[in-house]
Amino acid sequence: MYKILFLTVAVIAPVTSQNATDDVPIPKLTADPTWTDFFPNEQITMHCGFVSSSDGWSFEWTKNGKTIKTNPTLTITAKSSDSGQYSCKGKLNGRSVVTQQSNVFQLNVRDIPIPKLTADSTWTEFFPNEQITMQCGFGSSSDGWSFEWTKNGKQINTNPTLTITAKSSSDSGRYTCKGKLNGRSVSTQHSNLFQFNVKDIPIPKLTVDPTWTEFYPNEQITMQCGFGSSSDSWSFEWAKNGKQINTNHTLIITAKSSSDSGRYTCKGKLNGRSVSTQQSNEFQLNVKDIPIPVLTANPNWTEFFPNEQITMQCGFGRSSDGWYFGWAKNGKPIKKNPTLTITAKSSDSGQYACKGKLNGRSVTTTQSNVFQLNVKEIPIPMLTADQNWTEFFPNEQITMQCGLESSSDGWSFEWTKNGKQIIRNPTLTIIAKTSDSGQYACKGKLNGRSVSTKTSNTFQLNVKALSETSLNLVTELSDIIAGNILTLNCKVLDDKTWNYTWFENNQELNESSSTLKVKSTEETIKNEFKCRGKRTERPLYSSLSDPFMANNILFKRKILLAISGCFVCCFVILIIGCIVLKITRKPEKKEPVHEDLFISLADSKNQATSPLMEYMDNKPLEKESDEKKELQLDRISVTHVDGMIMGEDSTSSETNGLTSFKAI
Repeated sequence: MYKILFLTVAVIAPVTSQNATDDVPIPKLTADPTWTDFFPNEQITMHCGFVSSSDGWSFEWTKNGKTIKTNPTLTITAKSSDSGQYSCKGKLNGRSVVTQQSNVFQLNVRDIPIPKLTADSTWTEFFPNEQITMQCGFGSSSDGWSFEWTKNGKQINTNPTLTITAKSSSDSGRYTCKGKLNGRSVSTQHSNLFQFNVKDIPIPKLTVDPTWTEFYPNEQITMQCGFGSSSDSWSFEWAKNGKQINTNHTLIITAKSSSDSGRYTCKGKLNGRSVSTQQSNEFQLNVKDIPIPVLTANPNWTEFFPNEQITMQCGFGRSSDGWYFGWAKNGKPIKKNPTLTITAKSSDSGQYACKGKLNGRSVTTTQSNVFQLNVKEIPIPMLTADQNWTEFFPNEQITMQCGLESSSDGWSFEWTKNGKQIIRNPTLTIIAKTSDSGQYACKGKLNGRSVSTKTSNTFQLNVKALSETSLNLVTELSDIIAGNILTLNCKVLDDKTWNYTWFENNQELNESSSTLKVKSTEETIKNEFKCRGKRTERPLYSSLSDPFMANNILFKRKILLAISGCFVCCFVILIIGCIVLKITRKPEKKEPVHEDLFISLADSKNQATSPLMEYMDNKPLEKESDEKKELQLDRISVTHVDGMIMGEDSTSSETNGLTSFKAI
């Protein structure tokens, strides 16, 4: 089976290959421009096509074998990443016919070179009639390039070489050059800068190494004469106090004594020329005895506390240039530095001193003065109170004091209540009120320093509210009858024994009982009364009662008294009237069978009810027994006159408007 398949492929394959390649053209890649080396921002256009018509074909571009674009034309604005081998191939639209790769175009994108400016003289300073030649190029071949020169940014010449003969300072300037690629728009950056300075004859500068103005026996000093920049072709002469002593670029002196002290200067002369400079600056050399350093401390307190910082300085009170200093504690070296900074801790206590040594020399001073550093632990303040009660009452005074066991001079103190700062003062005085309850503490702070103590012991202040006081108006019968008396009662609502204090319009009255009687007038009814309890033990006072003001109470009393009097008078008059009626009523003729209506009514109820009550109650009379009715009917004829039932033999009598009736 495998052999048959192999034979089939072998037969078909040549036919397919032949069909795919027969008469398939090969595209041609053309480039514009045709340079092989390009520089950034230059543009190259590559075209892919056939010598004959390319209609019906599309083209695909590759760079280094990777497809990058599908287009007959490829335009590139060059950058370094565009370097590579470019080719293309064609594909017949709508068919599977693909051409071979075109010819290859090698595109090289190179960085634009930077020209180098060189001068035939290393001098940077020139004098009139001095000449200099400057060359501009790439070091290697500069074929195809032209160059232009600029002075202070302005174009002055187009030539690879620029020669200048100095005339005056107007020739001075910053010279550079740049290249331009012939026939192309490629320009280089500016070259390195050459500063061409045409100056007047300079004045040499005397420099000293070291730069100290004071030297000590056997110390060496080197003085240099020059112009700051290159001093080539110059020679120099030295003078001490105006007299020539040496002809050399450098003057070295080993100090012996004060005889070496003096004013030193130098001047220059241009070799092979008739140019001489003026005298240089002057150096005053002083040879002195070795000084003794002075130790200063900042701050210079005698006592320090942990974490405070002290800086000790070692020096001579004037310039200490060239010196370094070593420190000793209790005679043992600890550090080398002009300044010794210590963040205090207890182990830092001791005697400190320093001494100096010249850098790079064997000159050592004697020891400085001694500074005694004492580091003490931060004290803890003590809170004391003038009262040790566990409970306080409003308006009681307590004074708390904050201080140190030793002297508190130089310390300030701040107070806290429940952890919050409230005041800064050594003493805290409180006139107690309930809101003052809380835990009090204090801590100290050293004035002018960042030293703070820990928090002191605490004091728990508990302010208990005063017992409530009740003021009430007590109304007695005698007060009502009197009409203008007010009786006020004061009571403290607790189980303690109290005396009392009374106030009228906030003025204390001379009264200590629980009751106050006030005679009311037009003035006193407008006054305000208060009271409170007092005693000889704490609490000395109760709370002040609510105020009481009479206002219109007396007026109400008078109205009540008048109304009550009216009722009483009416009641008395009514009773008297009933009694009078009873007495003044005419006696009636009594017959055995006739009874008074009132008496019959009372008898029928078996009650001792007065005739007045029966009349007022207007209750119906009970019927008499049948025997009495029969007797009455036999003896009496009944008639109706003017709405009243009258007996023929009976009469009605009126007394004070009341009428008595005989029974029917």
